[in-house]
Amino acid sequence: GDKSSLVVNATTKSGLASHPFGSIGASVGSFGTTAEDATFGWGTAKLGNFIAINGIRTGHFLDTPEFQPFHDIGNNESIFDRIDYLLGARDSFHLNLFVARNWFQVPNSYDQLSQDQKQRVLTWNVAPGYQHTFGSSTLLTINPFARRDQVNYYGSRDPFNDTPVTESQNRFLTNYGAKADVSTSYKRHNFKFGTQMQQTRLEEN
Repeated sequence: GDKSSLVVNATTKSGLASHPFGSIGASVGSFGTTAEDATFGWGTAKLGNFIAINGIRTGHFLDTPEFQPFHDIGNNESIFDRIDYLLGARDSFHLNLFVARNWFQVPNSYDQLSQDQKQRVLTWNVAPGYQHTFGSSTLLTINPFARRDQVNYYGSRDPFNDTPVTESQNRFLTNYGAKADVSTSYKRHNFKFGTQMQQTRLEEN
């Protein structure tokens, strides 16, 4: 069918030029689910920092076909940190740091009750950025980035408990590159153009 396209300009929350602020939240639910999150931000006229921390643990981590989930406990934690620094009236620098981890059991069906397979995923992301303003209508943005995902899959300690197959995996996916664009406005029109170069590395064991 037909495809639609969309351009989104997103601005990450920042602590720049802000008094200290933050939030703390917690929730509980069915299947032994607990979740916590906290945010904190602060800043001066030139330097700001915003951090967000999230975590969840549940006994129904993945969507299993059975009405009663078997062997489906999992948890996830993530930390995001945003640092902003104004180099001058027209120049700014920011740095996004992100790290996440999840560890979960692979759900079993009725004929796999003794199986004990698990998976762990580790992710980190580093994305600095630079912005320069040309007058009141034109903005240059340069964003290099690097991200790495590591996935470990573990079979049961007793391989005879695995059915129909026992296996283990260790996979790495790495993306790095840079993006640069210029956006400008003229009367009722907005224009944005740029380029992105990236490299993807995949390793599977």
